[in-house]
Order: sequence, then C-alpha cells, then structure tokens
Amino acid sequence: MYKAFLFDMDGTLVDTFDLIYESFNSALKQNGKRQLTKEEFDKKLFGKPVDSTVSRLLGIATEGEHKKVLKDFEIHWLRNLARVEVFKNVPLTLERLKAKGYKLGVVSTSPRGVIYETLQQTRIYDYFDVLIGAEDAKRKKPHHEPVTNALRVLNMGPEEAVFVGDTVYDIKAGKSAGCHTVFMLNAYNGDVLKAEKPDGVIRDVSELLENGKS
Repeated sequence: MYKAFLFDMDGTLVDTFDLIYESFNSALKQNGKRQLTKEEFDKKLFGKPVDSTVSRLLGIATEGEHKKVLKDFEIHWLRNLARVEVFKNVPLTLERLKAKGYKLGVVSTSPRGVIYETLQQTRIYDYFDVLIGAEDAKRKKPHHEPVTNALRVLNMGPEEAVFVGDTVYDIKAGKSAGCHTVFMLNAYNGDVLKAEKPDGVIRDVSELLENGKS
C-alpha cells in the first residue's frame, strides 16, 4: 500500500519552462557566455542536473564561474517568480492526497531556495513534508540518491512511495530507488516513453486520485 507521493517540480507541478529558459540566458549573458536557443535548452538542459550539465554544455571552467552563473540564474528567477503558475488541478489533488493521510514531497534538481520560493509563490508549499533540492544529494537524478534521501526523511521504504515526474531522469531515478513511477505526459515529452517504461502514465495530476494509486 502506498503511503507517499514524491513529485518532480518543474514541468510536473508548476509551469516553469519559459522562465527557466529566460533566467539561464540572462545569467549567461551577464557572464559573457553564449546564450542557448530554446531547442538547445529543451533537449540538453531542461530537467537535467544543472550543476553538471551547464559546465559541460557551455565550457564553464572554474567552480567560481559556475557558482556565479547559477547565482545570477537564481536572482533572475526570484525577481520574476510571480509569473510561475501551477498546472491545472495541482492544488486540489495535493489537498485531497493530504486529506487521505499521504505524505508528500518534492524532489528537484533546482536549488532548495528556488523550490521553497516557487512553492510559496504558488501557494502549495504547506502540502509538502519534505523538499529535496540540488544541495541535498551529491548525485542528482537520474541517480536514485535524491529520491532515496526523501524516503529517508519520511522514514519510508521505496515500495511505499509513488514518484511522479515528466522527464526520463525522473523515471530513471524513481525506478532505481525502487518506487512505483508515474510519468506526466505532455505535448513535448512523448519520446521519453520510447526509452523508459514507467509503471503509469497520466496527462493531468488529478488522475492520481482516479486510477487506483491513491
């Protein structure tokens, strides 16, 4: 019997694609780096571990330079946070899952401060029992460590949790942790299903209330 639902944040709970793209390009421009096209961003960066991907993609050589880019990203993000919106039915679904006694968590590659401010801005922060961000795991998704760390905080085994996400990295992380995995399908990520076989597929988070997983 499942006792917890763990969620990726960006692209699963909140619509952040455009703001993340703009924030990264703003940070890159400030630091004299080549800016990304939307196609590059979508295929090579969105949903991936930021701390390793940015350096490899843009040739950022030093740790100081790397930290500066990420800090400038966070500043731009927080200045424009009011533009972020939750996806349809997210608050209602979280409220009903919580009312049924489930523990809820967020497992994201974003910095913890960004997660906190984003969930506060969208008024869904209070539903969650655990937040795992970039600082909370040495190895990022698709490694299982972030998911395993969330389970450790909740004092639960992987067989007791459902992990919900919208990228191949989410599904790999959830599977390697031993969780039941649910893929959030949208207009842009159908190719993930060619590479991975999640345990379930949904198009709206409210389906978690309808398909027997809760």
